[in-house]
Amino acid sequence: MRIKEIDIAKGFLMVLIIFAHSYAPERYVSYVSNVLASFMFISGFLFKEESFYLKLKKIFLNILVPFYFMTTIGYFLYFAINKVLHLTTDVFSTFFDFIIFGYAPIDIPVNVLPLWYLYMFSIAEICFVIFVRLKVTYLIPLFSILSTILVNVQTKFFKLEVVFHGLVWFYLGWLFKRKGFNFKVKKPLLLLGISGFLIFLLTGLNGFNDWREANYGNYPLISYVVEFFTLIFVISFSNLVVSRKIEGFFMLFGKFTLFVLGYHIVIPGLFMPLIKDPLLFLEKFWLLNYFIMVFFMYLIIKFVPEKLLYFLSWQFYIKKASG
Repeated sequence: MRIKEIDIAKGFLMVLIIFAHSYAPERYVSYVSNVLASFMFISGFLFKEESFYLKLKKIFLNILVPFYFMTTIGYFLYFAINKVLHLTTDVFSTFFDFIIFGYAPIDIPVNVLPLWYLYMFSIAEICFVIFVRLKVTYLIPLFSILSTILVNVQTKFFKLEVVFHGLVWFYLGWLFKRKGFNFKVKKPLLLLGISGFLIFLLTGLNGFNDWREANYGNYPLISYVVEFFTLIFVISFSNLVVSRKIEGFFMLFGKFTLFVLGYHIVIPGLFMPLIKDPLLFLEKFWLLNYFIMVFFMYLIIKFVPEKLLYFLSWQFYIKKASG
C-alpha cells in the first residue's frame, strides 16, 4: 500500500532538485542543497529485507540499468546539441569514468550530471544490504562520521566517499520504520516553521552542501544537523499537503521520480539551440528557467502514457510490476 505522504515528499524533493539545477545562484541553491539526505531516509524507510540475490537483481534493474541507459542518451544528445552550439568536446573523455566509478566532475555534460545520484544510491543500497546481512548496521554512523571528516574530495572509488556519509540517513529511515514510524507527524505547520528557520540559520553558517564532490560545507559535521532539519521540513510539508488540492501535483512527481531526475535538464535543453546565447539566458532568467523546467516535466508526466515514461527511463522491471 502506497503512503501518500511519501509520494508527496518525493515529489517535493524533485521540485527542489529541479530548482538546484535551474542555474539559480549558489547563495539560493545552498538552502536546498541538503535534500539528498531526505531521499536516502525515504529509501531506507521503504527498504525490504529480501534474499541477497533478489535485492541485487532489483538494484540492477531498477537503478543501474536506468542509469546506464539515460547516461548514454544524455551523452548522445549533448553530442548533437554540441554540433549546433559548438560547446566543448572534452566532456566525452569522462564517459567511462562516470559509468564505471560514478566519477562526476563539473565539466561532464550538464544534462547527465544529475544521474550521478543513481550510481551512488545503487552502491549505497548494496553496502546497506551487506551491513544488514552481517548484522552490523550499528556501525554505519561510525563509518559515516569517519568518511565525512576524513574525505572531502571526490574520488574514483565507486562513490564510497559519499556513500558512507549518506548511508546514515538510509539506516535511520530503516530504523524508524522498524520502530513504528508511519511518516506522519503532529503539528506539521509548527515543525515546518521551526525547521525552516533553523535551515535558514545553519545554511548561512555552513554554506553549500555538495554530496557530489563529498564537500559538506564549511563545517562538515554541521551538515548532519542541516540535513536532519531538512528531513523534518520535508516530512512536515508532506503532512500539510496531503488531502489538499495540490497533493496530486507532488504525488505525480513522486511517482515518476526516476524519469524526472533523468530528463528535467535534457528535455528543456533541447530548446537551447533556439536561443542565441543559452548561458547568458540561464544566468539572467534562471527563475523563469526553473518554472519552465517544472512546467515541461509536469506536462510530460501528466499526459505522456505511463508505459512510455517507463520505457524512456528504462524501468522495465517496474513497468512489469505495475502492469
